[in-house]
Amino acid sequence: MSATGAVSGPALRLDRSLALLWGAACTAAVVVLVLTASLGSALYGIPVVVSLLLGLILAGSLVLALVLPLVAAATSTASVLVLAIVGSPETGSPWPVSVPTMVGFALTLALVVLRSNWRAGFIAWVVAVAGASVVGILGHRPPVSAEAATADLIVFAAVSGVVLGAAVLVGRWEAVRRQLVREQQVSASEHARREVAEERTRIARELHDVVAHGMSAIQVQASSARYRIPDLPEDAVREFDELAATARQSMGEMRRLLGVLRHDGAADTAPQPGFADIPALVADAARRGDATLEADLPADDPVRSDPVVGLAAYRIVQESLSNVARHATGAACTVALRRGEDAVRIEVRNGKAPGRPASAPAPIGGGHGLRGMRERAELLGGSLRAEPDGDGFSVVALLPVAAGVSG
Repeated sequence: MSATGAVSGPALRLDRSLALLWGAACTAAVVVLVLTASLGSALYGIPVVVSLLLGLILAGSLVLALVLPLVAAATSTASVLVLAIVGSPETGSPWPVSVPTMVGFALTLALVVLRSNWRAGFIAWVVAVAGASVVGILGHRPPVSAEAATADLIVFAAVSGVVLGAAVLVGRWEAVRRQLVREQQVSASEHARREVAEERTRIARELHDVVAHGMSAIQVQASSARYRIPDLPEDAVREFDELAATARQSMGEMRRLLGVLRHDGAADTAPQPGFADIPALVADAARRGDATLEADLPADDPVRSDPVVGLAAYRIVQESLSNVARHATGAACTVALRRGEDAVRIEVRNGKAPGRPASAPAPIGGGHGLRGMRERAELLGGSLRAEPDGDGFSVVALLPVAAGVSG
């Protein structure tokens, strides 16, 4: 159902969401780095190198949260505590948690929750708030009043807590949305399966009503011809008997086909033709014309027991001989089976029909029989070529042999 190279809707939305997340994280990291490094040295008396290093750790945690969320939770929490410890704020500057530190930590918490789980974010939030509170109480800086430090801690806990809670809600909503998408996909798959089953049943019914009825009539008339037509020549009797046998065989194959169409997934217990049945197929064609078999396939070759390759080979030979009978009646035909190192080569060649110009089956792009043969070969990873060959026509198929049965 899917084409090669196509990207499904949910996968495309996921790629876009991840790209947007990376873009937002990188942008926020740059802003946090610039503000933390500049304000740390200007307002909190932190040496420039130390301020830049701590800013890199805090900003890097934002990006790291997308790939290693648990590590990012630890590094961002540590940067909050270290910045609170080493900072010596001027009057009016928020402490123990500065605004850039608060923003960077809160955004990191959100990414940790979205990329990992809410527990990691909650633990980081508890440790950061508790640690900053201890620093604010035990390491009180005289320029900042106790009330201002308490207010800063409350704001820090509230802002980061709200962001944490929002991230948890978004994560839960996203999980529910993904579950709904999966359920919709399953529902759509089931709906498509039912439609296919209904279509198969409709096709089976039409085949039974139209084709099977006609084949039954042919079989009955051919079988009763010797009794209905007096003084029928022996050659004509044999022709009618062969026609009746062919009709019965076709009816059997039609019943198997109808069973497959009506019972999707049910295994067909009837034996399928294979390499062992090809000689009889060619012999039957020889009774109607000039057909010979050239088989270079040892009797003990493991590929003979491969039901998939054997069935494909049988159907290709069967359809090729039918095409010769229809389009080059009476022409000499040769069927050759060759065993290669990793493939079986099937060649069906016919000459010019007596008394008429060279005739060929329908082109490979338009004949349903040739198209079906080509699809059988390609389904096994092989190939099929059908083209004029001198005064006649040739079909050459290559069917790969599975590694387990390679000779």
